[in-house]
Amino acid sequence: MATQLEGVAELTGQLTELGARLAARELRGTVKAALQKAEHRARSRIPIGNEPHKTYRGRLVSPGYAVSTLHIEVKLNKRTGTVSASLGVGREAFYAVQFIELGTSKIQANPWLRPSFEESEDEMLRTIGDEMRARIDKIEKRRAAGKRL
Repeated sequence: MATQLEGVAELTGQLTELGARLAARELRGTVKAALQKAEHRARSRIPIGNEPHKTYRGRLVSPGYAVSTLHIEVKLNKRTGTVSASLGVGREAFYAVQFIELGTSKIQANPWLRPSFEESEDEMLRTIGDEMRARIDKIEKRRAAGKRL
């Protein structure tokens, strides 16, 4: 399991030089690209039932509803300049995490989300570094060519 990302200080300095708005956009894109590694694994692991079922709102949904709502949400804290991302299912498909992933007193836990994330951790950290370097290089080339960003 990776605990550190090499070259963070250098990348942070280069990112700061880009300007706040551009840096925030690129940082959000980088984090989302990294989390997509876990999303792909989670999509292949999420259990899919055989029968249509009703959500807590009473809507009848087809098997595979939870996987169809699996998504990445990226948020930027403008005050601190930090980006956070989460991977999960839509609100009406909460049961996929609450009951299937964690289990209940009557249903044995069938983890699919956490293992997907844990297996992708090293790859996600590498992707963040690689993606940031590539994005910064691309912006610098565009600036050098006099193109608008």
